[in-house]
Amino acid sequence: MKIAIAAGGTGGHIYPGIAIAEELRAIDPENELLFIGSYEGLEGNIVKHEGFEIKLIHARALLRKISYKAISAPFMTIIAFFEAIYILLSFKPEMLVVTGGYVSFPVICAAVILRIPFLLHEENVLPGITNRIWHRFARVVTLSFEETLEYMDGTVTGNPVRKRILSAKRKTSEKKTVAIIGGSQGAKSINKAVVSQLKNLEDYKIFHIIGNRDYDKITEFVEYANYPFYHPLSYVNNIEEVLAQSDLVVSRAGATAISEILALGLPSILVPFPHSAEGHQNLNADVLVNAGAAHVLPDSKLKKLSSEISSILSNEDELKNMREAAAKIVKKGAAREIVKLIYDLS
Repeated sequence: MKIAIAAGGTGGHIYPGIAIAEELRAIDPENELLFIGSYEGLEGNIVKHEGFEIKLIHARALLRKISYKAISAPFMTIIAFFEAIYILLSFKPEMLVVTGGYVSFPVICAAVILRIPFLLHEENVLPGITNRIWHRFARVVTLSFEETLEYMDGTVTGNPVRKRILSAKRKTSEKKTVAIIGGSQGAKSINKAVVSQLKNLEDYKIFHIIGNRDYDKITEFVEYANYPFYHPLSYVNNIEEVLAQSDLVVSRAGATAISEILALGLPSILVPFPHSAEGHQNLNADVLVNAGAAHVLPDSKLKKLSSEISSILSNEDELKNMREAAAKIVKKGAAREIVKLIYDLS
């Protein structure tokens, strides 16, 4: 079977596509898979690193502030549409799988024109604008959260997670370990809060994934000799190794980050990105908070981060309850269920 996968922008849209591709390859190594992404996203490097072929188009995000990129985005989308037409005509997929991001819009347009059926996957509780526009044209819509049914119809499968995260084995260390993750592109406010509060975190082992953009600026003035427990990282491809060692995760509330945290049954402190489109990260976080698997710390209250970390890690009963709650709400078979739907349509 030939299947194209449109996934791009941030890791939150890319990694579910990779998880689906892994499952398609596991079921039948003869399946031909092609990713379609954007030159401006992270997917070019990530998808190749995961061993899949990718073609790039000139898709660009529609920004809300006035800038050259914002003004040029509609014109770039038109160019990307014709590039997607060419790629799909050349590859001739039997189906397109769409996992979101700004690359999705021109690729879906091209698929509709070419009458290529597509499966649409929505990661977040609140659907993005592209998925709200196009879900009625999809052959199948799959959802990560039950709560999304309030906004659109679909099959709730959970969010696909890569196999190596699902199979990661728990590791323990003498010190309680915290993974602090700002998302695939980093998070300035979280990064600054961590560095400014290191003296309050010396009882723990800290893995801090800063992001390539801010790594040099954030770590420039850190005197590592004073903080042997602190391990800053610019970016990691093997996030499962960090998560497997962790007792607690501090993270933005993107759907894919949440899914990976839940896959390992980890308690979390979620810091929703305050400028996420329509506040969708707050809705994602609410699902875990209501289940008892996470605490929420608003971006404006990050000065309390170290005390929040200490409060949770010093309470074994709460840690146990949060781990059990995470294990109850995780859906580990999402990729397999989505691939079954793909085969049912073929």
